[in-house]
Amino acid sequence: MPDMLKDADTRSRFLDGIAEISKAIMEKNYIEDILRLIVSVTAQVTGSRICSILLLDKKSNELVLRASHSDSGSYNQKSATPLGKGIAGRAAQQNQPIAVLDVRKDARFLNKRIAIEDGLVSLLSVPMSVEGEVIGVINIYTSEEYEFSREDIQMVTTVASQAAVVLKNTELRIMKEVVERELEERKSIERAKEILAEKKRISAKDAYALMRRQSMNTRLSMAKIAESILLASTFD
Repeated sequence: MPDMLKDADTRSRFLDGIAEISKAIMEKNYIEDILRLIVSVTAQVTGSRICSILLLDKKSNELVLRASHSDSGSYNQKSATPLGKGIAGRAAQQNQPIAVLDVRKDARFLNKRIAIEDGLVSLLSVPMSVEGEVIGVINIYTSEEYEFSREDIQMVTTVASQAAVVLKNTELRIMKEVVERELEERKSIERAKEILAEKKRISAKDAYALMRRQSMNTRLSMAKIAESILLASTFD
């Protein structure tokens, strides 16, 4: 594996990779698609054997594998990594990149059997953080011993930082969309309740109870029931 930034072609691929990840901010992509894009771009840029992203689950305080790209098409690592444990767990906890020359010989590495099965040797684990908040790590592996240079680490750190911004922005956008959708559904339910109350000459409370029973009986959401009432009202 050649030094990552020593030739013009690699530098060009690096810049193209950053541009592709940055473009994702402006597009309506969702997290799973973005994660696959990031590992694919990072693997291409670095020429790594395997690239993976582990995101921090704040409830369990563990790093969970969310995406991977392998030149063989398979990657056996599936178990979560506790924060502060293993290489990735330490990189996330310390918010500092960690490079390992040979994971098979490093006592901190948790999955030596997988390393042997997948042919993993050197590892660079880089935290993904936004304004000091670590949301995960990017791991890149080689199939032979490789000493990651300062330029290598800086390059992957740049990718990780850009990826973290993309994921954070996407998460915020999804949350915003969910809130907006819930508000619209509540408005629809309120309008449908009023229409039903007026049509059947019952109270708003009874109309809501009627909609709720229909929702339970048909196993449709209240929003769907409201939608059908609003649609029917347009033909009255």
